[in-house]
Amino acid sequence: MLRQKSRNDRFGFTLAEVLITLGIIGVVAAMTMPSLISKYNEKAWLTAFKRSYSILNQAYLRVYEDIGISRNWCDKKNAECSQVYFNLLSTYLSISEVWGYNLPQHLKRIKYRDLDGSAFSLFSNYYWFVLNDGAFVGISYDSEFNMPLMLVDTNGSKRPNQLGKDLFFITLNNRDDSPVLSGYSKWWLYDGVFCSTTNASGAWYKGGGCSLWIIATGNMDYLHREIPLDEWKRNVQKLLIKFGSSSLN
Repeated sequence: MLRQKSRNDRFGFTLAEVLITLGIIGVVAAMTMPSLISKYNEKAWLTAFKRSYSILNQAYLRVYEDIGISRNWCDKKNAECSQVYFNLLSTYLSISEVWGYNLPQHLKRIKYRDLDGSAFSLFSNYYWFVLNDGAFVGISYDSEFNMPLMLVDTNGSKRPNQLGKDLFFITLNNRDDSPVLSGYSKWWLYDGVFCSTTNASGAWYKGGGCSLWIIATGNMDYLHREIPLDEWKRNVQKLLIKFGSSSLN
């Protein structure tokens, strides 16, 4: 004979069991959410960099087709090269605003940081403009290599405003008279310039060379570990081979 269910038979969870379960879920979420957010941010920064890189690279190639490699774009003795570079590139860029040498006040108040967290200010001697996707770009004349040097904030004024994450130095470089958009310095690099939280890349900020690492590898591993110099050179070597060269010299 079947027993009838009594009022004491349990059909669900007690309040204590529910609270314990929610507590466990909360602990697991607290442990995993920072990692998930970090991965999401890194992917967003990487995507934004690749987008800005592609836009600027295409503009460089178009100007190259018109007048050749960037070292021939401006005679420093007779012109303000930053504005000359902008005038040439802007023909092939979708630009929403032009600030020139006058940065907006809200950008002057933002604390930008290099890769180890040290603060610095955006450069007033760069010629600044904003792309249609919100990224803004400052361009200047690099006297060491006689070519344009850019500082690109790939997501505009949104955080974190930090080198190697959403802020990058990029040069309109050349290799064997061919155009190459690269990280700061000659893109095959001398030993003192690479992406590091401990090495300030010669006279530059920590993280000043990070754009080259992304171009060579497609990742931001330098955010998680210090990249050994031999690994740095090995990956740059692969990039050289891709572009038809076999030497770091």
